[in-house]
Amino acid sequence: MRFIKLGLISAIALFLVITALSLLFPAHMRVSRAVNIAAPREKVYRVAGELKTWSGWNHFVSDTNSALTGRSLSTPSVGKGAFWRSDQLKITVRSSSPDSIRMDWDQAKGRNFTGGFNLLQLYPDSLTVQWYFDFHFHWYPWEKFGGLVYDKKLGYIMEESLTDLKRYVENSP
Repeated sequence: MRFIKLGLISAIALFLVITALSLLFPAHMRVSRAVNIAAPREKVYRVAGELKTWSGWNHFVSDTNSALTGRSLSTPSVGKGAFWRSDQLKITVRSSSPDSIRMDWDQAKGRNFTGGFNLLQLYPDSLTVQWYFDFHFHWYPWEKFGGLVYDKKLGYIMEESLTDLKRYVENSP
């Protein structure tokens, strides 16, 4: 009986320590990647804002991503309210302007986050495209510690997608 009581008290103390440590982590996190594209803003905006073109460069929704089933697009597939949907994910354009595109990403498992593209003219000969995801966490320790891997998990796919976007835009008429 004494060992069970000691084990229970130790488990509760460990949970409280882990929870206290997780409170040191921020409740908001942004994963962001950027690329410079040698093309006019209108062309980049047209490709990034048109959900039909995403299968050609976006690795999250590309046709090679066999984990996504039951795909469909809204008509029109550009502008506020446009959406891309599968059985596992729904992406809805919340707002769209020549400087930015904001989207809601809703996973079937209940995880929702926002994301988007910022189109920045930092250099006269190219446009910088910043792609980001914003995550908001509850106080739960598993959410906050899980957030530590988001940058590694998503960053690589975002970099590959932005490289393909650059190729797609710069090589298309």
